[in-house]
Amino acid sequence: MNVFLMVVTDMSEAIKNLVSNPTFQLCAAKAALKIVPRLSWGNTAAFSQWADVKEILSRDLDFIIEPVNKERIERVNGPFVLGLDRSNTHLYEREVLYGSLSPDDIPHIKSLALEHAKAFLEDVPKGQTIDVVNGYARRVASRSASALMGVDGPSEEDQMRVARAMFHELFLNLGGDKKIQDKAVECSQELRQWVVDNIKAQKTKKGSQAKENMIARMVSLGIDEDLIRRNVSGMFVGAIDTIATCVAQIMDVLLKRPKLRDQIIKDIDNPEKMRGWCYDALRFWPHNPLILRQAARDCKLGKKEIKEGTTVVCFTLAAMHDPAAFPDPSKVLPDRPLENYLHFGGGLHPCAGRAINGVQIPVLVAELLRRDPVIKGTMKHDGPFPDELTLKLQS
Repeated sequence: MNVFLMVVTDMSEAIKNLVSNPTFQLCAAKAALKIVPRLSWGNTAAFSQWADVKEILSRDLDFIIEPVNKERIERVNGPFVLGLDRSNTHLYEREVLYGSLSPDDIPHIKSLALEHAKAFLEDVPKGQTIDVVNGYARRVASRSASALMGVDGPSEEDQMRVARAMFHELFLNLGGDKKIQDKAVECSQELRQWVVDNIKAQKTKKGSQAKENMIARMVSLGIDEDLIRRNVSGMFVGAIDTIATCVAQIMDVLLKRPKLRDQIIKDIDNPEKMRGWCYDALRFWPHNPLILRQAARDCKLGKKEIKEGTTVVCFTLAAMHDPAAFPDPSKVLPDRPLENYLHFGGGLHPCAGRAINGVQIPVLVAELLRRDPVIKGTMKHDGPFPDELTLKLQS
C-alpha cells in the first residue's frame, strides 16, 4: 500500500503521484540509506539501516506501538494484538490467537490457494486478460481467509469491501480522514455480525458437524466470545488486501525484468525457491515501506539520543537495500536469509498472517507465471490499495 501518502498528507496531486511512484520511493530509500541513515526533524526520527530497524522492532519496551495503532483499531474493532504493547493482556491474547492455528492449516491453505488460482486461470483463454487484483489474488485470499478463520460474509464482494475499508482505517489512515473512519466504522458492524453469527453457529455443532477453523478451535476451548471476535476480525481484515497487494506488486516488478522472469521459471515447481524470488522481488516495491513506533522514554539507538514521544519511522524499504544485510542489493536473488526480510514486521508485533502469506503468495505468483503473462497498461489504485493490474496470458 502507498504508506508514503498516509504520512505526507497536504500535497498537490502532482507531488502525490510522484511520492507514490515505486521508482521514486526506491530512489528516496537508497538516498536516505547512503546520505542520512539516521535523520531527525521536529518530533520525528527516521532510520534506514537494517540493523537499526531490526533493533527498534525488537526493543518493544522502548519503541511502542499503542500510540500508533491503538486508537484507530479500538474505535473500529476493539482491542487487537497489533494495537497493544507488551502486557499480560497482550501476551495472553497473542497466545490464544496464534494457538488457534493448527500445523495442518498451512498445507491446507496452500492447497486451497492452488485450487482456486487454477480455477480462475482456467477460465481465461490463451491471449485473453485477467485482473491480478480483483479477478484473482484478492478473491483467492478472501476464500482462504474464510476457510482458515471461519468468517463467512453474505458474499465474496461483501467480504472484500468490508476488509478493505477497515484495513484503510486501522493501519493506513494516519492523517485521520473522517470519511475513511466513518466508512470503516460502518463496515465493522457488518463484520461484527458475521463473526458473532459464526461463533453462535459453531457452538451449536457437535462432533463431525464442527468445522476445523480458528473460530471453532477457540470456541471448543471456551475462550471469551468477544476476545474471539476482536482477534479473528483483526486478522481477517489484514489477510485479504495484504495478499492482493503483494502479488500485484511482485508481478509488476518481475514482468518489467524479462531476463529475471526467465530465471524464475526454472524454479516454478520449487516452493522454497519461489518464496525467495517473491520476497526478494517485493523488496523493490514492498506493500509496507514504512513501520512506525513511538519512543516510550528518553533512550538511545547507538549514539543517537531519542526523546520520549518521538515518532520513530523505520524505513523498511531502505533497510532491505542495506548491503550489510542484503549483499548486491540491486539484484533480485532467491537465496537470501528469510529472517532478513521486513515485509511482515518483526519483534513482538509481526503480521498475524505471515505464515499464511508465505505459502499463498508464491503459489499465486507461480500459477500466473505458468501462463507467460505480460502487463497491459499501468496499475490502477483505490486510494492506497492496488485495485487493477491487467495481464495478458500468452499461453
